[in-house]
Amino acid sequence: MNIIKSNPNNVAPPIAQYHHVTVVPRDAEIIVLSGQLGNEKDGILPTDIETQFANALENIKSILKSEGVDVNNVFKVNFWFTENINREIFLEKWSEFHNQSPPATTLAYVSALARPEIKVEIEAWAAR
Repeated sequence: MNIIKSNPNNVAPPIAQYHHVTVVPRDAEIIVLSGQLGNEKDGILPTDIETQFANALENIKSILKSEGVDVNNVFKVNFWFTENINREIFLEKWSEFHNQSPPATTLAYVSALARPEIKVEIEAWAAR
């Protein structure tokens, strides 16, 4: 599958690790994941946002794998955080996830998510 990720020359370059535009081929099957939380496989939710973030990315990888979809086929990600995250850890985990080919991305800070102990939720869209 030839997903094209780009940054047009007629706008400022991205300020972080993402592409402004991702074009998915017309015949692709779209895989939409619900917002993933940072819980462990046993359901336990760590208390810190950095571990929740890393776990949420791993949960996305696991779901994609169950669908036979490679992480490189993720074309859109939305991050929602309820508190500041350590920037170095964020960049490290995010870089590991997207393998130097980040998708179109939105990051927002919100006042709350579904439950008070949830500090991060990540929604991912992929193509197969």
